[in-house]
Amino acid sequence: MLKRSISAVIAITMVMGMCSCSETSSGTFPQQPEPSSFTGDVPQPEPPEATIGSGAVQLTANYSFDPVQSSGTNDEDFISGINKFSSGLFRTAVSEDLAKGKNTLISPESAAFALGMAASGAGGNTLAQMQNVICGGIPIDKFNKNMNLLISNAHNNNTQSSKLNIANSVWVKNDDRLAVKDQFARDCKQMYNAELFTAPFDDSTVNSLNSWVSAKTDNMIPTLINHFTGKEIMCLVNCVAFDSKWQKEYTEDMISGNGSFTNASGEKVECTMLCSTEGQYVENERAKGFVKEYEGGKYAFMAVLPNEDISIADYVSTMSDDELTSLYDNRLISCDVDTRMPQFRFDHSSNLEETLQKMGIKDAFNDDADFKNIFQGKNAAINRVIHKTHIEVDAKGTKAAAATAVTMRENAVEAKKESKQVYLDTPFVFAIIDKHTGIPVFMGTLCDPSAK
Repeated sequence: MLKRSISAVIAITMVMGMCSCSETSSGTFPQQPEPSSFTGDVPQPEPPEATIGSGAVQLTANYSFDPVQSSGTNDEDFISGINKFSSGLFRTAVSEDLAKGKNTLISPESAAFALGMAASGAGGNTLAQMQNVICGGIPIDKFNKNMNLLISNAHNNNTQSSKLNIANSVWVKNDDRLAVKDQFARDCKQMYNAELFTAPFDDSTVNSLNSWVSAKTDNMIPTLINHFTGKEIMCLVNCVAFDSKWQKEYTEDMISGNGSFTNASGEKVECTMLCSTEGQYVENERAKGFVKEYEGGKYAFMAVLPNEDISIADYVSTMSDDELTSLYDNRLISCDVDTRMPQFRFDHSSNLEETLQKMGIKDAFNDDADFKNIFQGKNAAINRVIHKTHIEVDAKGTKAAAATAVTMRENAVEAKKESKQVYLDTPFVFAIIDKHTGIPVFMGTLCDPSAK
């Protein structure tokens, strides 16, 4: 089922600030806290608790997470749509940083969770544009059910040595003028397992929100948002945290401390090289690479090295929507691949407003936005989309995290073995793939392993 895409790990998605009321009538949140962590059938260690503080109050709409009852397989049109979104987001979001020779990393899955919650409250052209970009035009109810299944399957398949944790939350400004519609609250809780908070949207809320994000990303992303602009009334947040050991770890004799890597500027930098023989090889007319499995068999790491006459920036900018998927689907598995890969660790951050508008989500950011399904008697528009990621690749495995924040403002107006060789000693593309769905969890490029 790895037919349509490649997962670039991990992502964390922040989505939008929601509003609250103390009454329990329709469209408001009753004030009784409810635990909302979903652990699935396999017992998991509890993540560290987020320190929310006295300025933020957890709300509930009397709903709980409701895992979709199905065969456990995502719909093919959903996978096709979100894979197209993943490739488009990657190409568009990293282009400027790649032109400067910077390392890049995004989590399409994290962004999709945050934007999916926002789309649940959209209507008209705003909803149509969001559906076309993030899910290939399928109905939002179907999209939500498939996102629900991603959460359920990820947490059900978690083990001590390989886990992908997904967490969502909705933060609403504490304002008596704001009343969240009941259906929107139900969708966020039942479909996305979102925790709901009302808060003053001041410095104390910034601290509380960042504390929540840090806890949900195993402290890999300690700060997602630095301030509120004074206009935001809601913030939807998604966090994705990936931590997995290699199926075959690198032993001491496979680690070279005096490796060399030629960065995007043509300069040689020193690095620690991880050397191994792998069994899966990928190649097309533009690039070659290899696949390395994570323990448990659910996720895989794929590295793709462009041909010498193609720069990393040109390779990414001309990638087709299915290029990485096709490379993975057509990989050669009866093969010995002599590989070298630098050990690396870095953070990346970006604002996705311009990226998403280039991809076709336009009305959501202006006064034509239609988010009337979120608040009673008020409309809103997306103000900012903040995306931060972190990754560590070493001899034992990979840790990666992503967080996305979508903040909303009030609208002014409503075979035979072959021997191959892949030395990753120049800039390359990498992805962390959900082998069950083919959906990229993380996608990135390494231009300089010495950069942090």
